Amino acid sequence: MPPPKPHRFPPGKTLPEELRIAMKRIEAYGVVYPDGYYQALLEKYTREEVRYPHILMIIGQPRINNHFFYPHVLRRTGRLLDYGCGTGDNVRQLLRDGFPREMITAFDINRASIDLGFDLYCDQGEISDLFTVSGTLTFGPAKFEMVYSASVFHVIADDQEFGTYIANAWSVLRPGGIFFGSTLGQAGEAAAPSPEEWGPPRVMTKEQLAGSLTGAGFVSPEIVQRHHVPHYIADNRCVFEFCTRKPA
Repeated sequence: MPPPKPHRFPPGKTLPEELRIAMKRIEAYGVVYPDGYYQALLEKYTREEVRYPHILMIIGQPRINNHFFYPHVLRRTGRLLDYGCGTGDNVRQLLRDGFPREMITAFDINRASIDLGFDLYCDQGEISDLFTVSGTLTFGPAKFEMVYSASVFHVIADDQEFGTYIANAWSVLRPGGIFFGSTLGQAGEAAAPSPEEWGPPRVMTKEQLAGSLTGAGFVSPEIVQRHHVPHYIADNRCVFEFCTRKPA
């Protein structure tokens, strides 16, 4: 399946400003950029385009460490898959917090966001071996103790593809394994349609999210609603953090 066409930045957002802000955020982690690096990246991404502008707008702000299940993650020792890893922010947070490097695997279907992460963190030579890129999930069954999914559900428009994604998470988990993550959602009884150009294609209610997880065979889903900071005026969603288990 070919990658989707590049999206445009929301109104009021521009590549030069968002790139500058992103680099400032990442400098807080100790990254030191050489002279002229901002201009070089600006020229590169003006030429090549940022395939997912939203990713640039949030890079440097990992989500995993704020998840309600994260303290338990740091106490576990099994293998963890970041399924749809994007820029790799959450992988880097796991490493900063001392999660065993050899237990981390990051996966995405294309390199665009991963390479953006390498460009901004300047660490490709240090952690590139943790990332796998493929059009299909390449791991056999029951390989991981935990699967993490950050902001993936709401970008999958196709129902069949969405079902396959959750089924894959089920397959690669060991019995008793944990599937956790977050997705944009809609509070209330019915999911409202998203803005055509900048909104996420899949916005579920809490009940719909729970039904998708239990329908795939997961049990005892815990879902916590969080506030979502909007990136454009029409964005009035919430964030659902979820954690569920594959039966032993």
